[in-house]
Amino acid sequence: MESFMKAQYDSIIIGSGIGGLSCAAALAKTGQRVLVLEKNNSPGGAMRSFSDPESGPWTWTPGVQWVCGYSKQTSDYILLHELTDGAVSFSSFDPDCQLKTFSDLEYQFMFVNDRNTLLEKLMAEFPEEEKKIIKYFKYLTDIDHKSDLFSMPKLFGPYIAAFMLWSSKTFKILPHMDKSFTEVLNNVLQIKDARLRAILSSFSHYFGVPLDKIPFPFYAYGQNIQFNGMFYPDGGSQKIVEALIHTIEENGSEVECSQAVGDIIIKKNRAIAVEIENGAAIYAENIVSGIGISETLSQLMTEKFKPRKVKASLKQHESVPSFLLLLIGFKGDLSAFGIKKRAYKTLFGDPSVMANNPTEEEWECDDITLSFPSVLNSFHSDADYHTAEIHHETRYEYFEKYIGKTDGKEYKKVKEQIIEKYLDYLETQFPGLHKHVAYTKLMTPIDIETFTHHDKGSIFGLDIDKAADSELLPRSGIHNLYFTGQDLFAQGITPINGVLTASVITHKNLIKQFKKNYSSRSSLL
Repeated sequence: MESFMKAQYDSIIIGSGIGGLSCAAALAKTGQRVLVLEKNNSPGGAMRSFSDPESGPWTWTPGVQWVCGYSKQTSDYILLHELTDGAVSFSSFDPDCQLKTFSDLEYQFMFVNDRNTLLEKLMAEFPEEEKKIIKYFKYLTDIDHKSDLFSMPKLFGPYIAAFMLWSSKTFKILPHMDKSFTEVLNNVLQIKDARLRAILSSFSHYFGVPLDKIPFPFYAYGQNIQFNGMFYPDGGSQKIVEALIHTIEENGSEVECSQAVGDIIIKKNRAIAVEIENGAAIYAENIVSGIGISETLSQLMTEKFKPRKVKASLKQHESVPSFLLLLIGFKGDLSAFGIKKRAYKTLFGDPSVMANNPTEEEWECDDITLSFPSVLNSFHSDADYHTAEIHHETRYEYFEKYIGKTDGKEYKKVKEQIIEKYLDYLETQFPGLHKHVAYTKLMTPIDIETFTHHDKGSIFGLDIDKAADSELLPRSGIHNLYFTGQDLFAQGITPINGVLTASVITHKNLIKQFKKNYSSRSSLL
């Protein structure tokens, strides 16, 4: 402890989620000495693993079901490859990667893990809508080719960022920037088939706002990532954490756990140090918070230092809702059940509004997802112990009434009811599999908040409109204080937010530099 307390640092990063670690690795690679401070006893944020050794050898990562868009030509893959010197690998889902059941339509559709094949399948399934499907995918392709334009404004200050975002909308640089997703579906394409509409709309829960409020390019950006492939990190997301920390330490920087920051010290509108909970101050040229912009202002800054425009901007956003997660441990040979490397999702209506309350006795789950991490993980080797996760996005507010009452009978009864419904769903997908269930643990939004320290258990940060907010930037409005993580731009397991912040701090476009380095090496192979 004495060593890092007395050392000299260029940058201190608060929080060791994917944003904080990516930022630290990028800065360390440019020659900075960086200190990452994590309040938990292990690093990784939402990538942290959960296990219950007394019950069995099972391990889960509550914040990571899978990752999307990690084929070798995508930005996320390239950036992570450069940050870790290629130490992280990913395995693709099966070609038939996700079975979605639309129960209100009595219809199923199997998504395929290849964009062009998916296009062909949709045209074959809906021949009367073929021209509209082609046009929709053309929009997706146009947006995919211009994907760098989404993050570019974040490299600049508020005025330039605002001008760039205004120009993009005014001059229609991105298709239908002035329309919501539903406006494009209803008024531009005029898609009639309810099944096709359901398929294209079935990614709505990732964005934190209802479908009719999501700007079309932002929905398309997220859908492109999905359509660019579903993957699982080999060895689990813990391998991503380990690889990023290796880069940080190999380049003379440090990650310290069980070191909660209590305050950011600001003098004359300049961040100069952090104060950890024992009262000691650690100084650095740059202070970076990766715990969330709202959390930074509410937990680490006194009122007089909170940037006025950032504070006002936060009032325009909601956090992406939290989720329910059932962790399941199986014992015995499951080979007879034919479990594939795929996900299983059942939904009805518009889950993006999250109107169904899981604490009510007659609750019906309008969006439920089942996956098997041990099957997806190519490094898993114990055939007698497998894992599953059943996941459902829901609102923290439904569970607020149980805060401080989690040992009470009512809360336990609600959890038992939810577990029963989830196990019934497992049985509908794989009859007889319930006989192998040896362990279950239900995590509610209250548990997610405790486990990850994200406000209201919202591990995905602010709603998607943050991407078009010219005040939510790496630059905080206070000299030498920066933000990183999912509140800037993209959500999920992506290094881009961290590299964006590192680019601003170093005054170098590290995204462009890392891509150039990757391309140069690839051309030599």
